[in-house]
Amino acid sequence: MSGDPPTDGTLPDDAMTVLVAGDPLLADALRDPQGDVNVLGHVPTGNEAVACVLTELPDVLLLDVRIADRDARAVCRRVREWAPATRVVAATPHDDERAYTTVVAGATGVVLLRDDDDTVIRTLREVVRGEAVLPARAAMRLLHDVDAWARRSADPIYPPPTLTATEREVLARLGEGIGVADIAAEHAVTTHLVNLHAGFAVAKLHRYVHGNEALSRSAADTEGTTTSDGPARPGSAT
Repeated sequence: MSGDPPTDGTLPDDAMTVLVAGDPLLADALRDPQGDVNVLGHVPTGNEAVACVLTELPDVLLLDVRIADRDARAVCRRVREWAPATRVVAATPHDDERAYTTVVAGATGVVLLRDDDDTVIRTLREVVRGEAVLPARAAMRLLHDVDAWARRSADPIYPPPTLTATEREVLARLGEGIGVADIAAEHAVTTHLVNLHAGFAVAKLHRYVHGNEALSRSAADTEGTTTSDGPARPGSAT
């Protein structure tokens, strides 16, 4: 954004709006010297996070995966279904299975709790621009799962996502632990473009998962049974 931030305590009209859910210390990381981050508030629980997102419609929900009273994945699903314009960034202690499952459920970015404030704010800005910000393990798991789903019999209504060669390369390089800036420099492109390709891959994942969830719910309603959310994970019984 151009120009100096306001000096009268006001925020620009196009300030990015952020709701923080979970650890209140996450809100402290959003002290933005550029003055274009508007923290709408902090809520301690998952149910409050979903309710507040539906009321305030923030640009981003910064979600602590350790949030009380509700699985972070359930919060991601609800926000994805009921407020799709709001991006979810998961804040997690480690690049682990829990971080990856929030991406499957609807998050488009992951930050580690040890990341510095500038990294957190930059990630929020990037996801608002349609980018995805993935740590190494999450990127590699996404690539692995897409390949595993593709080896199964495809549903004619919601077939497994097909990644482009560029999307595959970006996920593979991220999975190897290569930074976005290094990938961009290698190909003489911007980091924005690298993250956009990651974002395209994540969007395909979300469409596939959301479609299969809808089919599962429809089948359960028809049969009078209950079923788990989303497509079966690779390696699980079918």
